[in-house]
Amino acid sequence: MDLTEAVKSRAKALGFSAVGITSADPFAEAEAAAARRTADGLMDGLTWWSEARVHASADPQRSTPDARTVIALAYPYPAANSPSSIEEFPSATGEFPSPSGRGQGGGPRGRIASYALGRDYHEVLVERMQPLLTMLRERGYTAKTYVDHGWMLDRAAAARAGVGWLGKNTNLLVPGIGSNVLLAEIVTSAPLETDAPLKKSCGGCDACLRVCPTGALVAPGVLDNRRCISFWTIEHRGIIPLDIRPMIGDWIFGCDLCQEICPVNARPAAPDATALAAFGPGIEARPRLEELLTLDDARFRRRFRESALWRTRRAGLLRNVCIALGNVADRGSVPALASALNDPEPLVRGHAAWALGRLGGTTAHAALEEALSREADAWVRDECGLALKACGPRAVPSAV
Repeated sequence: MDLTEAVKSRAKALGFSAVGITSADPFAEAEAAAARRTADGLMDGLTWWSEARVHASADPQRSTPDARTVIALAYPYPAANSPSSIEEFPSATGEFPSPSGRGQGGGPRGRIASYALGRDYHEVLVERMQPLLTMLRERGYTAKTYVDHGWMLDRAAAARAGVGWLGKNTNLLVPGIGSNVLLAEIVTSAPLETDAPLKKSCGGCDACLRVCPTGALVAPGVLDNRRCISFWTIEHRGIIPLDIRPMIGDWIFGCDLCQEICPVNARPAAPDATALAAFGPGIEARPRLEELLTLDDARFRRRFRESALWRTRRAGLLRNVCIALGNVADRGSVPALASALNDPEPLVRGHAAWALGRLGGTTAHAALEEALSREADAWVRDECGLALKACGPRAVPSAV
């Protein structure tokens, strides 16, 4: 078995769904597109992103001068959020179905993007690539790994290596598998046989563009980060703008809508059970929102320290939970949100106030008035005031 065949065979045995090889030449076309979109402001808000990073990430030889090839890898993760019908999701107007009975589900539940339901995938992918690094290094070749926190245009590498094609939702679509994969690369000096890009496209399908509640997909294959639910619920650390909140729906970490509606994901091949086991015990895909509001720092740490949800920290996750409760609009959640008005974090208190304004009613009105009387933070006070207006005048009991 030659080295190229050995690498691919070993990658499949390690659980990777697909593997392809491309040259270590710069990704010139992807570099130009990424630089243009960065200059246009479509990546604004990502503090770790810059035009300098674009140019560095487009050159596989930047950190490995003797690199000759790039091994592009796709690793599966479970698709836990597939809906029974698209009507379950919020429309672009931000309207939601009536919540299910509290007795059946224990109150409203939130949604977490499928890729985040197990152990942090960065660690999983680095671990799974180690035998491939050993194979290459034992034969005298240099090799360096990348996951998506490294400086590599990973989708460009995977597309040029023939692993899949870039969909209109900006995700890599792998034939027979779909987009429920995580990408990683190995840049190596090994002279491996390269693969050709696939001659496939999404054709006339634009379902992903139509389903996005925020209109973040501004053109086929072009994402405006400033409107993406995943950005607001994961990357953004502060206050979520008023106009964005209703469109977030019940997502509390990420968003899978543009993947769930994709026809390529309709009947994917079943992922290898051993590969999925690498993520360890999964976290709950549809957690009870009111229960999450009770988490203190210690309980948040114990529950999410090993998962991708750790990135939001406690305040960010509970901020998202408050928004989800405001969107689901189950008045049974008023006590939990009223309690959150006492949270030590202003970020949580302010978004809890907004949610109470969405739910309305006498009890919500009273809780907001009481909170406003003691609140010292100026922004939270503003949120309480706006929420009180949204609630309408407080009902006065009639005389007997």
